[in-house]
Amino acid sequence: MTSLRAVTRPAERRPSPGDVPQPRGNMIWVGHGGGMVGWGLAASQTFSGPDRFRQAQEWFDSLAAASTIDDTVQSPGTGLAAFGTFSFSDESADASTLTIPARIRGWNEHGAWETLISPAEDTAQSDEIEEPEPIADFGRVVWGPGEVDEDRFIDAVAETVEILADGDIKKVVLARDIAIVSERPMDERLLTARLASAFPSCWTFCIDGLTGATPEMLASVRGGHLKTRVLAGSWPTTGGHEAAEYALRSSAKDIAEHRYASDSVLHAIDLQASGPVRADGPTILHLPNVVHLSTDFEADLAPGWTGLTAAGAMHPTAAVGGTPTDLALDVIARIEGLDRGRYAAPVGWMDAAGNSDWALALRCAQIDPTDPHRARALAGGGVMDRSVPQQELAETEAKFSAVLHAFSRPTA
Repeated sequence: MTSLRAVTRPAERRPSPGDVPQPRGNMIWVGHGGGMVGWGLAASQTFSGPDRFRQAQEWFDSLAAASTIDDTVQSPGTGLAAFGTFSFSDESADASTLTIPARIRGWNEHGAWETLISPAEDTAQSDEIEEPEPIADFGRVVWGPGEVDEDRFIDAVAETVEILADGDIKKVVLARDIAIVSERPMDERLLTARLASAFPSCWTFCIDGLTGATPEMLASVRGGHLKTRVLAGSWPTTGGHEAAEYALRSSAKDIAEHRYASDSVLHAIDLQASGPVRADGPTILHLPNVVHLSTDFEADLAPGWTGLTAAGAMHPTAAVGGTPTDLALDVIARIEGLDRGRYAAPVGWMDAAGNSDWALALRCAQIDPTDPHRARALAGGGVMDRSVPQQELAETEAKFSAVLHAFSRPTA
């Protein structure tokens, strides 16, 4: 087992994505009063299959136990920390990853810090920082249908509505994808800066090329205390926020959709909690492009559970899969026609002290690791027996707008 040495010290100023010296291959997490930016590579591992969350936790725990941590800051994210993305499906061609950067700069309400991570045998850690490459715009950006175009998505929704009429399945979440092509290579730093500015109430991330701004937190853990936010049921704000909120509160379909998602998460948390689970919601969460029904849950984790294993136990929630889970996933596999990759799966970070943030990878795009001019974005919605295919298509358009506006305005 590799052993590492992590040294964390206070820093004078809050970092930004612009501090990262390279345009790609970065680890960035920003939101809710804090964040971290990381670059370089100290260690990395990939995982796959239905046991990928446990595999990842065990790998990180073993590495942390074998490593030396010198941390004078003692705050969430300091010391030895890893960033991760996980595949939606057990059978996905995309591997799940945990990456420990060689350098991390972070901040929260208590101040800023910097962590240097290197092999344990390297007694002299370099604190030299290479000059950042200039952040460059993408030039002309175009996008169009991916594997699932609009007509195919509408047909898939209609077919799913017919299946739901039998009554055995209550909800199925269907997604579609678009392909994005830029004139110049995509710069992760510019994407994350734009997303963080446009969606300050979300968690903005860039990990292993997966870049987005998500409003949905699966498992945020501090000192063994778990917080989860469930979003399901949404309405585009094209007619204004007040009208969207009224429509959402009046929609029996969206209210039922939210109840299924909340119940699935509550059941999972009940199995992990050492005491009562507290719930707050549903309330309305306003984002620039859409409003959501939102419920927050809190609980103390029972011994043996971590943020990552809790997120793995919840995944996939009814918000991104459906109800009942197994039957809904079978419909997705037969009708959707996509390998979702890491879309709608846990993305986030963890530290050796047990703190972590694992959100759902939504409103995001995966930059092609072999061609930085190309990216793939996905968006989806919950299909119920009362769903109207054109309305479900409009919901995906509203969700795509979040990441597309971070790339560019449409060009004629």
